[in-house]
Amino acid sequence: MQAKFDELVRHYFEDCSSYEMEPVPFGLTNLTRVITIHDVNYIARIYNPHTKNVPSLELESRITSYLSQSGLSFQVPVFLRTLTGDEYIQFADGTLGAVVSFLEGSPPELTDTGQAYGFGRVVGEISSALSHCDTRGLGFRGISFMNIYKLHPLADHRTVASFIDEPPFHIPEDDQNFYREMVSLVERSISQLQQLPAQLVHHDLLVFNLLARDNQICGVLDFDFTSMDAGFMEFAISLNHILQLSDGSLDMMDAFVKGYAAFRKSSGEEIDQLQLLTQVYHIAVLHIYIGQHYAGKDAEQPFKYILAQFRDRNDWLNDNWEATRRLLETCLL
Repeated sequence: MQAKFDELVRHYFEDCSSYEMEPVPFGLTNLTRVITIHDVNYIARIYNPHTKNVPSLELESRITSYLSQSGLSFQVPVFLRTLTGDEYIQFADGTLGAVVSFLEGSPPELTDTGQAYGFGRVVGEISSALSHCDTRGLGFRGISFMNIYKLHPLADHRTVASFIDEPPFHIPEDDQNFYREMVSLVERSISQLQQLPAQLVHHDLLVFNLLARDNQICGVLDFDFTSMDAGFMEFAISLNHILQLSDGSLDMMDAFVKGYAAFRKSSGEEIDQLQLLTQVYHIAVLHIYIGQHYAGKDAEQPFKYILAQFRDRNDWLNDNWEATRRLLETCLL
């Protein structure tokens, strides 16, 4: 793999006879490294051929370029141009590679209501910005998380059913039954979500994809899964994250929602579908991990983590739905 990174760097820098390269604490999907050339840091990435092709890379480039020029309160990584003016390269085996700007910062803490409020503001701000991003002229606008059998080419209906019926690692029977019940419910109800307002959705606004300096979020990373989807999906995903990190704290939820409301409002129809959107999100992530398993990656721990989170969140929403609805109607309508 070193040879590939060497080739990638040569396409971007004339004087690259020596450079430093370090791994990053993220990047299950793609091969990602921090490279340092002439004391300047960059992010070099070799993309997973199962999840990244030319149309999806061009979509990501269009989105990050737009956001970088939108005067937001945070930065996003932007694609550098190669020596020949391209935004990416294609290796002989067909895989893609690119170099993007490096952003300073570290993952933020989300441990108090002030931080939850700030997180909510960022989610609302980027959701508002993405609603205005022009993707005309692009034949591909991503894959909606509602297309639960198309998010990974190795996780279609047949392979997912095989995985769940005969898991490659131990999954308790009640967890398997819960998964089947949720998938059946989503398949019966998906048409309800298709009636909601659609826009570009990041789909992965989690603490691992944020950067902060001086306790303020200053960067948003990883637009790999950005696509057209139900716009309120962004809120559902990030609300789930803040609840997961805070063990279901109503105070943290309150702060997050009020931060989000500084930039976005929602309809009653969207609020009514919060739990279904949350179910779709978890199933989508599980299917991505199933695809990664069949692609040869060790997905056991992340799969089990998301499945446990799925059950926790579904139970929490069942137990706290009335309080949640009142808060959302008060702040977002």
